[in-house]
Amino acid sequence: MIFIDTWLWLEFFLEGKKFKKVRKLLEKIKNGKEKGMITPLVLAEIKFNIEKKVGIEDAEEVIFSIENFPNLRIASVTPETAKLGANLRSKYYEKPRKALSYADTINLATAIIERCETLYTGDEEFEGIEEIKIKII
Repeated sequence: MIFIDTWLWLEFFLEGKKFKKVRKLLEKIKNGKEKGMITPLVLAEIKFNIEKKVGIEDAEEVIFSIENFPNLRIASVTPETAKLGANLRSKYYEKPRKALSYADTINLATAIIERCETLYTGDEEFEGIEEIKIKII
């Protein structure tokens, strides 16, 4: 199981610079070669960003396609996840470095609790995370 961070979905749907790399990874999930995971927070971040950039109708279509994406599980956020997320934010919060957001740390905590092999992202703030393998695309 791999965790797919918000950054990858935005890169894919907005056809950013890393679109082809992201598409390859998402095709592995779609074809059943990998199993993917996200949280409702990923959906919230995607909806907000897509809506802001291209409009509400496109945002709704994107969310629908993610919710129905083959071999993708939307994990629940539990009190255990929230507590671990807060601990991770405290651990990795450093003033000179750009801090991980609460959404990022909840997603990270989910990936850890759910025993994902790797968390895929494009956010450099994830560099140096020790608890799980991070792949920055």
